[in-house]
Amino acid sequence: MSGFVAGLLHPLALPAHVLALLALGLLIGQQTARTRHVSVATFAAGAAVGLTAISLGVGQTSAADVLLATTFASGASAAIARPLPAVACALLAAIAGVALALDSPPEAISIAVATATLVGTGLGASLALAMIVTGINYLTRVREWNWARLGGRILSSWIAASAILVLAVRFV
Repeated sequence: MSGFVAGLLHPLALPAHVLALLALGLLIGQQTARTRHVSVATFAAGAAVGLTAISLGVGQTSAADVLLATTFASGASAAIARPLPAVACALLAAIAGVALALDSPPEAISIAVATATLVGTGLGASLALAMIVTGINYLTRVREWNWARLGGRILSSWIAASAILVLAVRFV
């Protein structure tokens, strides 16, 4: 498998990354159109910053813990289902993007393959988030299905509970 394809699939291969993308997507999908666009773009920019930091040789970080904390915050906020200020939503998206990127160091032998993997990771995470946000927006705003809105809140609360439990286990 090429480095680029491995990078594209990387955010979907780790449970913590999948939960982070789902929680953030559920939260951003509930917001206004302007906030959605700004937040997804901010996530992509944050991921680019984190991936650039990896390519410059940043050492060990606590990115996994930060990612779980943003997963909890996103899931809890989505479960509450109240609109967030655009700045707060974008800030949460940026922190999640940086944390997800820093938690995705490539396992490659050559610099070319590592670079392709990093580019694929950023693109894969950003596309996955955009698809989740679009799907949530379609189900809850375009179709106006109340069951989808309630299901999203239930899923968000379970994601938040899972994230806080994993954080609690890590710190005990």
